[in-house]
Amino acid sequence: MYNGIEKIEAIIEEIEEKITEVIDYEALAAHMTLSVYEFRRIFAFIVGCPLSEYIRKRRLSLAACELMNSRASIQSISEKYGYSTLAAFSKAFSEYHGVAPSVCGRGGCEVKLFPRPKFELRIRGGAEQPFHILSDTAFAVRGFRAISDHTDTLCCEGVWNDFYAKERDKEISGEQIYAVYRNENGLVQCTLGERTEENTGMEETVPCSRWLSVKMNTTEDSAVNRKYNEILCEILPSTKLKRHKTLPTVEVFPRDMETENFEWEIRIPIEGDNNI
Repeated sequence: MYNGIEKIEAIIEEIEEKITEVIDYEALAAHMTLSVYEFRRIFAFIVGCPLSEYIRKRRLSLAACELMNSRASIQSISEKYGYSTLAAFSKAFSEYHGVAPSVCGRGGCEVKLFPRPKFELRIRGGAEQPFHILSDTAFAVRGFRAISDHTDTLCCEGVWNDFYAKERDKEISGEQIYAVYRNENGLVQCTLGERTEENTGMEETVPCSRWLSVKMNTTEDSAVNRKYNEILCEILPSTKLKRHKTLPTVEVFPRDMETENFEWEIRIPIEGDNNI
């Protein structure tokens, strides 16, 4: 547990050191041996704020401090904190702080500070965590594929919205929807569709593997983020299992999600022999 806190603190420190640069989500995730999808889930749970939102608020906080305490121009500060145009910076700054950058630069106004999080080691009693290990053959997922945008409040939120908006769920003939989340140049490639044993080159393929499987009865964001934290920061270390570094995360849902408290499954790939 303490090791996990140290890793998150190191990640926060790295974000601060590179706050004016393009931040590599995949490199941050690699520090915890997680996929980008898993890392974004856990970060949101531990810090209480989605990763992209945390970075945005820290940049706007620091930009306000510089406007009030330096002679740098608004243009140079906007470029320093990653805004391509002065108009985009002014809009984001005004929405967050409630005042325009030009007003802030004159001093005497109140702005917001989004501080770095501080972590405390808390010992809690062990709680039973139901899970099981399964082995599965190689398979493919045929369906809708897209990249999750950094600005999504929840990783792959936009992809799921498009999946339903374009009625791609109606193309599924089976009773389950498979979701595969794979690292893609620091982003997350999401494939949503039905499982097939065929492979024409158009599907997302998942190799033969062993999986740590956990069932859930809610898709409420904070509960799912908490469950990912329990799986990756509590269950895996306690069982001495290790996440397979190169395989994707998989989730399995019933096609009909209208039923109250429907059951679905999180699958984390684990290292080891797969005796199928």
